[in-house]
Amino acid sequence: MSQPITSIRIHPGIGVARLGNSDEFYPGPEAPGIVVDPGGTGGPGPDGGTYRDSSARLKRQAQRYRVYAYDANDQVIAELTADSGLVKSLRWRVHVRNMKGASYAFQGAYRFDPDALRNPSIQPGKQPIERDQLIIDPGVHTIASGQAGPVVMKGDVFTGIKKGTLPGALRFEGYTPKDPSQAVEVTYSAAKDIELGQLRLDAQDRLLFVPAPGKGDCVTTPKVVLSNPSEAVDPPTGPENGENPLTNPFAYFNVPGWWDDTCCGEIDVTVTLNDGTVLSTRDNVQSEADDGTRNPRAGAWIITAPPKYAPHIYHVVSILDRVYETFPEAYPHAGKRTNFYRDIYPLFANAVDSGWVSVEAAGVKPEAKSRAHGPVQSGNLLSPGYLAVLSDPSEIMKPVRQNIYRLMRHAPGPRGRLVDSLLPPPPQRPTSWKNEAFQRTEVDTLMPKLWGTGGKPLQNRQLGTHLPDQFLSLTDWQLKHLQHWAEGDFEVGVVQQPLPLEKLSLNNQPSALDSAALEPTAGGGFHPGIEFPYLIIYREFFAEAFRVAKDVEPGWLSAFMSSPWQGDFWSCNQAWWPAHRPDIVFDYDAKTKTRTYKEWFRGYDAEGEPLSSTDGYGQMAHAWPKLGMVLPIKTADGNFLKENGAVVFVEQERDPTLNRPPAKGK
Repeated sequence: MSQPITSIRIHPGIGVARLGNSDEFYPGPEAPGIVVDPGGTGGPGPDGGTYRDSSARLKRQAQRYRVYAYDANDQVIAELTADSGLVKSLRWRVHVRNMKGASYAFQGAYRFDPDALRNPSIQPGKQPIERDQLIIDPGVHTIASGQAGPVVMKGDVFTGIKKGTLPGALRFEGYTPKDPSQAVEVTYSAAKDIELGQLRLDAQDRLLFVPAPGKGDCVTTPKVVLSNPSEAVDPPTGPENGENPLTNPFAYFNVPGWWDDTCCGEIDVTVTLNDGTVLSTRDNVQSEADDGTRNPRAGAWIITAPPKYAPHIYHVVSILDRVYETFPEAYPHAGKRTNFYRDIYPLFANAVDSGWVSVEAAGVKPEAKSRAHGPVQSGNLLSPGYLAVLSDPSEIMKPVRQNIYRLMRHAPGPRGRLVDSLLPPPPQRPTSWKNEAFQRTEVDTLMPKLWGTGGKPLQNRQLGTHLPDQFLSLTDWQLKHLQHWAEGDFEVGVVQQPLPLEKLSLNNQPSALDSAALEPTAGGGFHPGIEFPYLIIYREFFAEAFRVAKDVEPGWLSAFMSSPWQGDFWSCNQAWWPAHRPDIVFDYDAKTKTRTYKEWFRGYDAEGEPLSSTDGYGQMAHAWPKLGMVLPIKTADGNFLKENGAVVFVEQERDPTLNRPPAKGK
C-alpha cells in the first residue's frame, strides 16, 4: 500500500433489505445487473438456489455493507476486512427506527398536510419525532469483530396508552357500531419486543443487516380491520368546502392502531488498524469506545422493504434513476454520447419483461393489445427484426425512432422533473403543482402505462381532483438519451454483460455497490411507494448522491410509507410497480409457445375464504409470504428460455398451502 489511509467510507451508501418470514437469509445484489442466488439447492435461483426454506417460508434478503479505505486524493486503497492484513478490528454501529405510527398521515404528495397525523388522538400537537409512544426505537446497537451470533434489535410501540376513541365509520373486528357517526371507545395494549432486524458479521467482518420477519398487527380492542374506510369517514375525508378532499388520516395506508416491522436508519463503523490507528465514519472518534457524531458522507443508511417477487425484472424507473435525476453531477455518463446498448436497450428490455407481470404491458385486456409487450405482440421491442431497426442510427430509420420517442411521457412543468411539480419539500405544504405550468390533460396512450405520484386517474375523478403525475414519467436523463437516440445522435455499442463484484476493479467496486443496491427498486409512482417515498427526489434530505443528510432522523425516510405496508401492497394491485408486486403471472407451454395468465393474488386466506379481487387488505397480511415468485425458465444448457428475443418468465416457488383452504377447525 503506497499511500496512507486518510479516510474510510461504507458502501453501499443506501442499502435495501427485504422482509421474509423465514429465519434464513441471503445477501442482496452487490453489482449492477447481477441477480443474486438465494442459496440452497434444487431451485430456480441463478445458481440453483431456492427462495423458500424447507418449510416453504420466504427467505429474507439482507444488505451487506463493506468498508473502503481512501487516500488523501480520494482514491480507493483497499477494502478493509478481517483478512486484508490491515485491520485489527471493526466495530459496526446501527440505529434504526420505525416512525410510521407517529408520522404525518399520507394523503398524496400533492396534498401533504403537516397538520394531519396518523393516530391523531395520541400525543396530539407534537412533532412526529416527539411522539415517542408511537415510535419503535430499539436504540443504538453495535457488533464487533469476534462477536458470534446475531444482535437482534427490538422495540415497543403504543406504550402508556390505555383508552382512546376512533371514528365509528372504521371497520372493527367482531363489532359494528350502532351509530357509525359516533366515536368508538377502544382499549390499547402495547406491542412489545418487535424485531426490526438483526446485525450479523460475515467471515470477513462485513456487516449483514438482516431485516425483520414481516410482522404487523393492531393493538386496539376492538381491533381495527385492515381495510380502506376512506370513502366512509367524513370528516376528515371531506371535501371540506371543496378545499381539502384528500385529508384522511384513516385510509388504508394510515390505519390507526396498527404497526409493522419495517424500519430505516444509520449505519456506521469504526476501524482499528494493526498499528493502532482508529478510523471512523463518525466524527470526533478517538477509540472504539467513542460514539462521536454522524458524518453523512462516510456513513451509510438502511431501509427495509417488502419482497421483490420478480428479481430478474426491473422497474422502468428505479430509485437509482431518481438519484441521478436529483444529483445530475453524479451521473456517470454525463457528457458522454448516448450509447444504444447502455442507455436505450435497458429501457426497452424492462418494458418487454414487464409484459410477464403487468396487466397493461401484457395486453390481456382488449384495449391494450395494440401496444402490449408480449413475445408475439407489437410492443416486443426485443424481437430480432425490431431490434435491428431500433439500433440503426441511419436517417432512414429516424421516423420509427421519433414515433417511439413521441410515445414517452414527460413529467409536467418547464424542466420535466418530478420534483419541480412538488416543491417545497415536506413538512411544508406543496404549492408548485397549482401553477399553470403543471396543469395538463393526462394522455393514457403514452408510455409507461403505470400510475404516478399524483394518484391514478380513477382516484382523481372520484375525488374531484386533477393532480399532476397521474401517470409515471421517465426521468430527465432517460428522456435526454431517448431524444438523442430518436435524432440518430447515438453510437450502437454492444450488449453489456454484467460482472460480479469480485471481477470489478477495486476502484469500481464502491460505485458498483451503491448502484446495485438501488437498481432493483421502484422510482415511482410514489403513492406512497414501495421502498422509498417521494422524499428521495429532494436534495435537501441528502448530503450528496447515495448519502442521507446529517440531520435526517433514523426512521424519518420510511415514516412516509404505508402503515402497515400490507395495506398498500394489496391496494396497488394493478399498474403501480408490477416488477415488485406482480399484477398477473403466466403459465407457458414451450411446445405450442403459448402462455396463459392468472391473477398473482389468488388462493385462500387463513379462514378458508378465497383471496378477494375487490378487498384483500387484511388477506395480504396472511398471504404475502406465500405468493409466487416470477422467474425465468432455464434451458438444459443453463441459459434462459427466449421467445422472439424475449426472456420467458413464469410463476415458481409459490407456497402450495395457499392453493387450498385450511381444514375446518384449524
